[in-house]
Formats: sequence, structure tokens, C-alpha cells
Amino acid sequence: MLDQIKQVIQPILQQENTALVDIIFRRESGQQVLRLLVDREGGIRLSDCVILNKKISQALEESGVIAEGYILEVDSPGVDRWFSGRQDYERARHRMVRVTLNEAVLDKKEYIGKLEEALESAIKIEVKKKGIIEIPYDKIVRARQEVEF
Repeated sequence: MLDQIKQVIQPILQQENTALVDIIFRRESGQQVLRLLVDREGGIRLSDCVILNKKISQALEESGVIAEGYILEVDSPGVDRWFSGRQDYERARHRMVRVTLNEAVLDKKEYIGKLEEALESAIKIEVKKKGIIEIPYDKIVRARQEVEF
């Protein structure tokens, strides 16, 4: 069913220059909830989520892909969630990130720096006092965007 839902909502997301980060469809407190986590370059705002919710709700209703009643939630994935794929790195370009490694790169297993580039097999981050360093994806245990104040 998730693939059918994705087929219905993908054209709307593309039209709105928005990426689907995650899709969750499960029973919560006795009701079915369809939660769509979305993002776009520059971040997603509440007003964007409201517009998407209306368009997606209408498209899902017209498609009949979900037969039973459900609650639709369109939300931001949150700035502090762990990255789950290369697309997360691409969306975080030019932002501060925290990267934890399974083995040391230049004598460190954790870096905080500005994500400069997301390559095919590695990322490049600019780190204070070290400059730009390249870290292969296979050495990354986890990474997320850092909240800047």
C-alpha cells in the first residue's frame, strides 16, 4: 500500500519542489495515521506543510488508495534527526553537521563542520583548523544537522 500512496503523492511533491523523507502508516491510539515527513532545499515551513496536506488529502481521497478512515499528517522531519541516506546529505549542503565515524579520519572519530559537498561515495566538510576533509560514507556511523544559535 505504501508504494501506491507514493505513486499518488509523488507528482504533488515534485510540483511543490519537495522531497519525501519518510512515510509512516500505522495505528495510533485506535486510529490509522498516515504521517509524511517532507523537506526541501532551504527547509520546510509550517505553511508549506498546510498546503501539501490539502493537496495530498484531496489526491488520496480521489484515488481511493486508502479504503478505511485515517488521519493525514504532513510534517518536517526535524532538524535533529539522524540522516538516513545520501539525499539527506544533499539537503544539508552548506549547513553545519555532526558526523560520527566507525574509524578515525585524520585522528578523529567525530567532526562538526559545514557540509560542502555530497559526492557519490563520500562527503566533504569544512572543519575549523583542518580545512576541508573528505569522509567516505562507509566510515560514517551516523550524521545529522547541527542546530546553530
